[in-house]
Amino acid sequence: MKRKNEKEKWQEIAKNIKEIPSIFNFAEEPLKAGLWCLYVNKNKFNKNFLNPREIENILQNYLGIPINRIQIIKAFARAGKRIISERKDYQISYLGEEYLKSLKVKRRIKIIYLAPQKPITAENSLNEVIKSIKKGTLFITDPYYGLKTLKILCKFAEHHKAVYFLTAQLGGGEKVAIVNSFLKDMNKEYKNRIKIRIYPIKNELHDRYIISEDAFFIIGQGLKDLGNKESFIVVIKDRWGKDIRRILKKVFLERWNRSKILL
Repeated sequence: MKRKNEKEKWQEIAKNIKEIPSIFNFAEEPLKAGLWCLYVNKNKFNKNFLNPREIENILQNYLGIPINRIQIIKAFARAGKRIISERKDYQISYLGEEYLKSLKVKRRIKIIYLAPQKPITAENSLNEVIKSIKKGTLFITDPYYGLKTLKILCKFAEHHKAVYFLTAQLGGGEKVAIVNSFLKDMNKEYKNRIKIRIYPIKNELHDRYIISEDAFFIIGQGLKDLGNKESFIVVIKDRWGKDIRRILKKVFLERWNRSKILL
């Protein structure tokens, strides 16, 4: 078997490394690129120090990244405690390693797929979503509601301080007497935890979403249809969607104040 040379080893690591970002994300960032080389040198090759010329060689000749040693020297001059220097040689410090790991981009959006005609699987997935939401007050909107919607609201109320549900009309095919009977039972058991209002402009409510204290959830189908129709739940945390969540909550409250109390 052919023994890999130094260049091939670096290229393989660059391709497969998981715990820190790809070196190719740092093609125009000398500090991060230099730290990346120091990290690999220490953790993959068990070597302590590299000098700027060696880093330049790795970046330019091994990985095809046009960063030179002068750029590395200037970048390391502002690296602070992220590196350990010994004359003209450099080693990455613990703080430098943690800094690189913190740059690893996590998946920004989580998508939960609910297959059609699988109501049990859909219910289990929804239960996991409910439990994963940070406990507090929830704001939920769905233009249509039905008996299943109300039962799902009860599940939310069991895990959260309060649930505000904004809707526009009863879904087609729902039996008014049965839904109203369940509403009375809800009022007895969840009077102070579930609030429901009917928005007067039916055609204005289109989207379906849940707003929590640190995320929002976009729902592809109505709550009453989960498991009966193909649907997705898209989860967006505040780290990537805080401004959008605030806008959604503002719009929700404006509509809430113009709505008629159902429960």
